[in-house]
Amino acid sequence: MKKNRIKIMSSDIPLPGLLSIISRNHFIFINKETKDLDLTGGQFPCLIAISHKPGTTQDYIANKHQIDKGSIARAVKKLEDNEFVHRIPDPKNRRKYLLFLTKKGENLIPQIRSIEEKWEKMVCEGLKEDEKDNLMEFLTLLAENSIEKIKKQD
Repeated sequence: MKKNRIKIMSSDIPLPGLLSIISRNHFIFINKETKDLDLTGGQFPCLIAISHKPGTTQDYIANKHQIDKGSIARAVKKLEDNEFVHRIPDPKNRRKYLLFLTKKGENLIPQIRSIEEKWEKMVCEGLKEDEKDNLMEFLTLLAENSIEKIKKQD
């Protein structure tokens, strides 16, 4: 039996609400997919950022993903406790630490990418490839605009 699909009319929910729905469901999906891996959705940005840029800092991750520093610190601590990442003092600034994946953390990256690809495939169902490309371009522009406009308000 097919589940009833929830129909959302574009005029019913404003853009922030739609983005919030997508984001919350993404976290629910990730948390279900990673329950056996000792991971949560909040740790994904850290692992992905460190895999792309070994030796990065918590500040870099917080700024890149627009996540508060406390949340990143808690995520990194949990990742370190679970032996997915390790920290070494930054020789240029002893108050900061450089973050690196452990072998155990490196082994998770293909699984994380697979989970994210599965999510993207699910939520982009019904979109043609060029529509998906356009969506990513539009969302990137919205993200950049939101960061720029908020910074101008400070």
